[in-house]
Amino acid sequence: MNRTRRICWLLTICFVVSLLIPCAVLPVSAASGGVTITETVNIAQANKNMEGHGYSWANRYDILTLDGIHLDTTSAYGLRLPKNCTVILKGDNYIKADKYALSCAGTVVFKGDGSLTLEAGEIGMYLYSEDGTQKIRLLDGKYTIHAGEYGVYSIASDFSFVDGSMDITVDNTDGAAVSGRIVNLLGGSFKANNAVEASHMLIVDGLDVDVTASRPAFAAKSLTVEDIALTSGGSAIEAYADQNQVSGKSTAKETRSSVIFGENVPGAIDYICLVIAIAGIAAAIVGPVLHNKKKKAALLARLEQENPDAAAVLKR
Repeated sequence: MNRTRRICWLLTICFVVSLLIPCAVLPVSAASGGVTITETVNIAQANKNMEGHGYSWANRYDILTLDGIHLDTTSAYGLRLPKNCTVILKGDNYIKADKYALSCAGTVVFKGDGSLTLEAGEIGMYLYSEDGTQKIRLLDGKYTIHAGEYGVYSIASDFSFVDGSMDITVDNTDGAAVSGRIVNLLGGSFKANNAVEASHMLIVDGLDVDVTASRPAFAAKSLTVEDIALTSGGSAIEAYADQNQVSGKSTAKETRSSVIFGENVPGAIDYICLVIAIAGIAAAIVGPVLHNKKKKAALLARLEQENPDAAAVLKR
């Protein structure tokens, strides 16, 4: 009888343990990233709303929201974007692909307080449009790129990093952290282990920068560097042109916030509103005057036909 009870107790304990093990494992799985997407997410061909683990596409408004996407694919492309869209970053986002982690067909604006990590065998952010009027803008957010050849590569589109932080690591020393026709690094912090190059124009203005390369860190047909205090020696623009390592801190003054709309809106908006208000006041004053002149002219024209004598009196 005692033996039977012991066996029953052992079976009961084994059953309870088998129930507890999955409960202990589940939190670890969730913390490790949840669901992983293993195929290309192709928004470039979207003609309706799309939604998946960590992303949602509002087709009517051309807005893609990334909120915790974890994409790891052996396909050539990770995330493909159409032109004329906006990407909003929320939470931590990760995209890895065999060749191109993220590709853009044309103008795209990135914004939000989230982060985006890109890993690619060749190019982290591939801007393949041949239209020189297209523009890629990274307005804010945190970007980490690890690629084999190029962190950011643009065939013709303007590429601008406006604010936030960007950290680029490129494996091939003959590649580049950023390569494009027109490249603008305009705010926030930028760090790279390879060169930033532009075939036409490169502007580096008002940001914390730390670039180390096997050749000149900045190279362009037209190079402009402003509002940066070098911490690696030198201060003139010539000091940037031939340096393999450039590091410095922004000396740009912070943009004044809007008095009317608050801290999250640039102060320039106040001036725009002021101009609009002045134009409105002018219209309110000048409009009635012009209207009265038109009425008087119409009256005179009618009187000249019906009663020339009365018209002559009004003209006096």
